[in-house]
Amino acid sequence: MAVEIRDLTFTYSNREEPALKGVSLRIEEGETVLLLGRSGSGKSTLIKAINGLIPNRYEGTYEGEVSVLGVTVEGASLSKLSRLVGTVMQEVSKQLVLPKVEDDVSFGPCNLCFPRDEIRRRVELSLASVSALHLRERDVNELSGGERQRVAIAGILAMDPPIVLMDEPLANLDSEGVRLVQEQIRMLKERGKTLIIAEHRTEEVLEVGVDRMLFMEEGRIVKEMRREEELRELLGIVKVPARALVRSCRGSPDWSYDRTRSDKIAIKVEELSFDYDGREVIRDLSLEVREGERIALLGNNGAGKSTLAKLIMGILKPRRGRVLVYGMDTREKEVYELANYVGLVFQDPFSMLFARTVEEELSYGPSNLGVIPSDLRERVLEVASRCGISHLLNHSPFASSYGEKKRIAVASILTMKPKVLILDEPTAGQDYASYTAFMEFISSLMGAVKTVIVITHDTDLAIEYTDRTVILSDGRLVADGPTREVLAKEEYLRAGRIRETSLVRVGRELTDGRAVLRLKEVLELCSFYEKHITDSYAPSG
Repeated sequence: MAVEIRDLTFTYSNREEPALKGVSLRIEEGETVLLLGRSGSGKSTLIKAINGLIPNRYEGTYEGEVSVLGVTVEGASLSKLSRLVGTVMQEVSKQLVLPKVEDDVSFGPCNLCFPRDEIRRRVELSLASVSALHLRERDVNELSGGERQRVAIAGILAMDPPIVLMDEPLANLDSEGVRLVQEQIRMLKERGKTLIIAEHRTEEVLEVGVDRMLFMEEGRIVKEMRREEELRELLGIVKVPARALVRSCRGSPDWSYDRTRSDKIAIKVEELSFDYDGREVIRDLSLEVREGERIALLGNNGAGKSTLAKLIMGILKPRRGRVLVYGMDTREKEVYELANYVGLVFQDPFSMLFARTVEEELSYGPSNLGVIPSDLRERVLEVASRCGISHLLNHSPFASSYGEKKRIAVASILTMKPKVLILDEPTAGQDYASYTAFMEFISSLMGAVKTVIVITHDTDLAIEYTDRTVILSDGRLVADGPTREVLAKEEYLRAGRIRETSLVRVGRELTDGRAVLRLKEVLELCSFYEKHITDSYAPSG
C-alpha cells in the first residue's frame, strides 16, 4: 500500500475549525489519483499530511494515522520521508532554493549524500526528461512560470521517490507548459510512480488518465469517482469537460453575435515594435480596440501579451511605431496622465495591495490624481458597493480571502475611472466556482468601464466571456477576429500554440467547423445525461 490514512483529523494551531475531518483513504502503489474541490476544501492540507509536513512542521491538533509505504508519517524524519515522497508545490518559487538551475536540481540528492557521480547522472537525466537541459546554467529568477515548473519537477525526479504529490501543477501555465507537464505525468505513470494530483484544471489532468477522482468538501472526502461522466453532478463546482456533459446533439445553432460595438476607437496600435536589450518581443503590430468590446488576448509565455499591456499603459515606450490611447500618443504622456483612460489589474493581487485598510487602498489612486476629498469618499463608496466589498473598507486588505483580494485590486483601479480595463490572468489558481463568480463580476462592470481586455491562457474563458480574440505568437499578430470564429480555426490554434479544449471540439462539431459555442449553448442543443445540468450552469452571455 502506497498511502494509508486512518480517521485523520487536523486543526491548524490558530484555527477553530478542522481543515481535515475524519479522512480515511487507501491508495495502491502505481495509482494516479486526482483530488478535486473548492479552494479551502482540504486538498493542500491532505497533501501536507501525506508528505509529513503535517504534523512534523505545522503546529496543530492531529488525530488519526498516516503511513506511506509502511512508514508512519508522525515522528518520521523529513529526510527519510523525502526518499519516499516528493512534492511539486503550487507556488514553485517557494521550492526553488538555489539561484542556478543545475544547483537547485542537485540540492535534494546532495542533501541525501549521494555520490558525486550519481548526483551528476540524476541531474542530467531529470533535466533531460523535462526538456530543460538548455536551462541548466540559467538563474531560476529569470525563468518563466512554465520553466520554473519544469525545474521543480526535475528536482523531484532527481530524488526519484516512489510517490509524487502535485499541488496545482498547472495553475499558472500556458498551453505549452500544460503540454510539458502532461508529458511528465505520463512519464511518471509509465515508471510506475504513485501520483496524487490536486488540480482545478480537471480536463487537462483527465487527458493524461487517472484511476480515481476524489471530491473534497469542508475537510472531508465526500465522493469517489472512476469515470469522467460522474463529474456531471459537480457541474458549476468543478470544471467538467464538455465532452462529459453531452450525448447526442441536434439542430443548427444560431451563433451570430447580438453585441454591438461603438465606432469610437479607444486604443490604436500602429506598426508597433519593442525589444528588451535587443531581443524583439513585439514586431510590427497593428490593431484597433473600440469601446464596448470584450477582448481576449491569447498567446503562450513570451508571446508579448504583458509587454503589449505595458505599452498601452505607457509604462513602456515604443521603439518603433506608436500607441494611441483615446488619441493621445503614449510616448508623450506619463503613466499617471493615462490612468483615467486605462487600468491594469495584475495577475497576483499581492503585487498591488499595500495600504493599511481597504478604504485607503481604494483612495490611493484617485487621491494621487488630484480628486478632491469630498468626491473621493463618494467615489470609493460607490466602487466598493459595485465590487461587493463595502463590508471590508475598514479592514486590512491582507485579512481578506483570495477572491476578495482580487476584487479589492479591481476596485483600486476602478476608483480612477478608467475607460479601458486590462486584466492579466484574472482566474489563474482559482477554483471553478470562484473563477465563474469573478468573471460574472467583471462582466457586470461593462458600462462602468467601456472596454475589457483579458490576458489569458484559458481558451474556454475566452469563449465564455469575450466577443473578440487576438492571438499573439513571438510578438506577432497571428489572428484577430470574433472569438467564435478565431478559436474554431485549427490553423490559428496551431500558429499560437493554443490548446484545443473539448469545448472547442464540441462547438466545432455542432457548427461544421465554423464556430465555437459557449457551454450553455452546447447544452441547449444536446441531450443530457442529467436534466438539471442546464439549470446549474448559466454564465452571462
